[in-house]
Amino acid sequence: MKSISYLYYLLLPLLLLGASASLRAQDPMALYFMETVPQTSRINPAFQPRANGFVSLPASVGVDFRSGLSVKDIFQKHGDRWYLPIERQYDYKKLYKSIGRKATMINARVEWDLLGFGFRTGKGYVTFGVSEHVVGVSSLPSDLFKISETGFPDNTRLDFSPMRIHAMAYKQILIGYSHPINEKLTIGVNLKPLFGQVAATTKIRTFSIKTGLNEWSVEVEGDAYTSLPATMTEDEDGDLKEFEFQDDLETADYISKYAGFSNPGFAVDLGAVYAFTERLSVSAALNNLGFISWKQDLNGVSFRGQYAFKGIEYNTADDDDIDNAWEALGDSLKNVIYFGTQHKKFKTALTPSLYLGASYRLTPAISVGLLSRSVFWKKAFHQSFNLSLNLQPYSFVSFNIGINTQIKGNTYFGTGFSLFLGPLQFYLISDYLPIRYSTLTLDGDKIPFVPERQKEITIRTGLNLVFGKHGYVNSAMLEKRANQWK
Repeated sequence: MKSISYLYYLLLPLLLLGASASLRAQDPMALYFMETVPQTSRINPAFQPRANGFVSLPASVGVDFRSGLSVKDIFQKHGDRWYLPIERQYDYKKLYKSIGRKATMINARVEWDLLGFGFRTGKGYVTFGVSEHVVGVSSLPSDLFKISETGFPDNTRLDFSPMRIHAMAYKQILIGYSHPINEKLTIGVNLKPLFGQVAATTKIRTFSIKTGLNEWSVEVEGDAYTSLPATMTEDEDGDLKEFEFQDDLETADYISKYAGFSNPGFAVDLGAVYAFTERLSVSAALNNLGFISWKQDLNGVSFRGQYAFKGIEYNTADDDDIDNAWEALGDSLKNVIYFGTQHKKFKTALTPSLYLGASYRLTPAISVGLLSRSVFWKKAFHQSFNLSLNLQPYSFVSFNIGINTQIKGNTYFGTGFSLFLGPLQFYLISDYLPIRYSTLTLDGDKIPFVPERQKEITIRTGLNLVFGKHGYVNSAMLEKRANQWK
């Protein structure tokens, strides 16, 4: 049954990532307009922090969540009860509408700032940072859900080729600089050397099953690329025999792997801000234009072939006979489906995003902002909008209150605040907080406070040491604006 084990190693990571990777790869949109938080330059490198200088402490963490399906999509409500996909009352048309034509996307990211600082140099501003990133993107084909609806009816073709996996961990160094071209226009750039640590990605060209009364046919073709501490062994024909993770690595090996500079890559962020007046400004940023080249610990699999399955025959009275039948099926798969090893270099792209924003200042301490964000991945993109109110009632505290809405998505509440305790700044920002909650009733059990429409949530929190938190030395920006507007 070696060939069945090959399928197990191939499909299990896909299914596990599809079930668990539900985090998203973007900063909170509320951060874009929070002028008191120096990390605004991460989203738009043209933004100059108010602080004359800052140090980002290692407690800064960002976590993002996004799934193409919500609780309301998976569990459908009729009256006071919720139904599972296996129940007769379930409406699969609504599910397919939520999934889309081919697949539903699921995304993931966790980010940890290891070191960061920035300072003003005349009219310019320099930023520097080192951070750790873990990213996962996957897609589940819509035909996968048809199995629970109709099973395997006669003369039906199920297409699983939209299934994808893209997961990696990498270290990022950020070197940023912004500079005013004139009194109205400021431009900025973040240069980001990248160093990959582990990665797994797939390219599935064909993966289909066609059913029939007399036989089923399976057709597969694709590649799985990994950069992992693992070993692969081949048989005498060059086919994959065994895939094992290395569990005997020493501490020095981990340091070399995760603190080193192997698997190099590069990305860039570009930004601009144009101030029409003291009150009105527009801005734009194009982020994460880059990729990582994977050259170390390369262990990949190529698979292709076709197989016609006509069933198995065995004697129900003989337990050994069923084992022999499955063994014969495994041998048949091995003969017609090729699983070959490869150690090719490969590249993984980052997920680009485009920000377009406008801000209008009502008073020196109150402003409103409108932001558009487009996130691109291969041939698909995700569009979101943010409308927010930004308040700084006192010099030591600021707030952001906003509404986020998505094209073909939901509307969420977002908020953020920052608090100064001397030079120490604490900030907490979150997008996509649920507005609507329900009580989920399944098999008589009630689960309260379930965010039934929730598809994503973005949280970022951190600590900074901030010096000159109002801006220019001996000339606080808030006081300057207040004097100009009297």
